[in-house]
Amino acid sequence: MAVKRAKKDISDNSTQRYLPFSQIKENVIIMKDSRARMVLKCSTLNFLLKSTEEQDSIIMSYQRFLNSLDFPIEIMVRSTKLDIEAYLNKLSNLAVKQENPLLQNQTYEYISYLKKLIEVAQIMKKDFYIVVPFDNLENKSVRDNSVMWMFTNFWNSINWKDDILKIRSQIKNFNALKKWLSSRVTTIKTSLENIWIKAEELNKTELIKFLTDYNNPTMENFLSIKSDIENYNLN
Repeated sequence: MAVKRAKKDISDNSTQRYLPFSQIKENVIIMKDSRARMVLKCSTLNFLLKSTEEQDSIIMSYQRFLNSLDFPIEIMVRSTKLDIEAYLNKLSNLAVKQENPLLQNQTYEYISYLKKLIEVAQIMKKDFYIVVPFDNLENKSVRDNSVMWMFTNFWNSINWKDDILKIRSQIKNFNALKKWLSSRVTTIKTSLENIWIKAEELNKTELIKFLTDYNNPTMENFLSIKSDIENYNLN
């Protein structure tokens, strides 16, 4: 009894109470109210380097893509500070092995220059995501009342107490949720290929990092959790 009580006290003070999702299963984010989400990361293309005809074709294809959707999507553009720590470490290792003193000195100067550039210029990179939702429509009568749905959704998002029946229900409905989500993801990926954009769903490890960065978007946090995510046991 003492162990169970201690565990409950930790949960009461946990930030999980304020997070809208309850678990990640097979690349799917399961929300506390049993809705589900998949996240696609999209490649980019340099629109300005295209010819006028190619630009017009891209715009028309993108317009057709949006008009063809019969479900909502969320397009996210995230700006994060560029992390070149791995690149700098690689340059340092090359400099140590460099036998030519002149080239070694130039390499160290280049490393120093990059560090100062990052500190002063605050170079950012942009990542593009599409969040694909699937909502359980069993409570459609409640959602028809927008005010009632708003408060119900808010309460579900902060209520961390997932009882056994709720968890069993999520597991039971998971295959159906994933089937519908996979169908929508396939539709999006196929449509985006027409405008030379490649979209890939985030796996479990990538989703952990995505959600962690989103809820605490600081460079220090990114660096501190980087090794933890790489060593995280996903089995």
